[in-house]
Amino acid sequence: MNFDLDDESREIVALARRVAIERLRPAAFERRHTYAPPTENLKLLGELGLLGLALPEEYGGGGRSELDAVLVIEQLAWGCPVTGARAVMAMTGPCTFIAKFGTEEQKKRYIPPVCAGEERWSISLTEPEAGSALTDMATRAEIVGDTCVINGGKTFCGAAADSDHILVFVRFGPGVSGIGAVIVHRDTPGLTLSPRHEFMSGSSWYELFFDSATVPASDVLFDGDGMRKLLSAYSLERTATGALCLGIAQIAMDMSIEYAETRRQFGRPISDFQMIQDKLARMYIKLESARLLTYRAIARSANGLPSRIDSSAAKVAATVAATEVCHEALQIHGAAGMTREMPLEWLYRVVRPYQVAGGTTEIHLSMIAAELVGRRFDHRHPQS
Repeated sequence: MNFDLDDESREIVALARRVAIERLRPAAFERRHTYAPPTENLKLLGELGLLGLALPEEYGGGGRSELDAVLVIEQLAWGCPVTGARAVMAMTGPCTFIAKFGTEEQKKRYIPPVCAGEERWSISLTEPEAGSALTDMATRAEIVGDTCVINGGKTFCGAAADSDHILVFVRFGPGVSGIGAVIVHRDTPGLTLSPRHEFMSGSSWYELFFDSATVPASDVLFDGDGMRKLLSAYSLERTATGALCLGIAQIAMDMSIEYAETRRQFGRPISDFQMIQDKLARMYIKLESARLLTYRAIARSANGLPSRIDSSAAKVAATVAATEVCHEALQIHGAAGMTREMPLEWLYRVVRPYQVAGGTTEIHLSMIAAELVGRRFDHRHPQS
């Protein structure tokens, strides 16, 4: 399979690399202390045309390939993990759903501000009793005239308070076919956000409480067949999440190579010792293997959406590799790596949650197995 880029793609990736070096990296590690929204970085990326790279040109996007977007995400994550995470949401998150399934009015209203870096989004799927078992979601929506009324609760909604809009998955009717999605403004009457909670990385998450929250019916993205649409469009975000983690882990890889060459013990650089050589080589192999799976998932996707098995394989490979590389980087740095003065322990705390977010590693392995044997596995207890 050929991953060669055309001249314009190479220029785009080179631009992203320059931005990462010159504009993102200088303040990147300071963000670990505050996790402040990278508002100025997103506006810069919007001005440069990087945020909407794979979104349609007629709505302010770049009209480029999903592979270009994934390569750029990896560079942005290398420059600044916080900015990279927000870029994933902008480039492959709710706007991908809107571009694929939205009305013309929704596309014109919601996609251009994201491409320009002017508006931010979150996505809300999880409920207290519906995590991996998303079809158990109970938050209900009902279309009443020209409005949509929502009741229920969501949890683990990342950065909700820092977002202008939230794409909320809800239940319009019974069964899998009854799941849909609604665009909800952060200040919607009837929507209450919990106090700020933190993931281990320091990033925020919120509970959402809907008490007859009312939005215009025109903000219903789809009122049924939501699981099929979720699984198809979400495959791109999962693959992009893999690229995000690879970019972050590359920081740890780079730091480890430099440290192994400059740190001296027993009168010589620690890179002279075979155990350190083994760690560096295995870290490299893990990252490159995961990269190939990630790029392949995009390169052989249909209509810009990777297949379920390819996106799951890429997501598992990249998130596991990134976690293991950051773990080994900590070990190579010894006591210095355990300090808060160095960003290594934070990099580990950033990548580790992605083995849960976007579908746990275990669920993805089960999905891969289901594709291989050609049948769906029912995880429910026979009496449930």
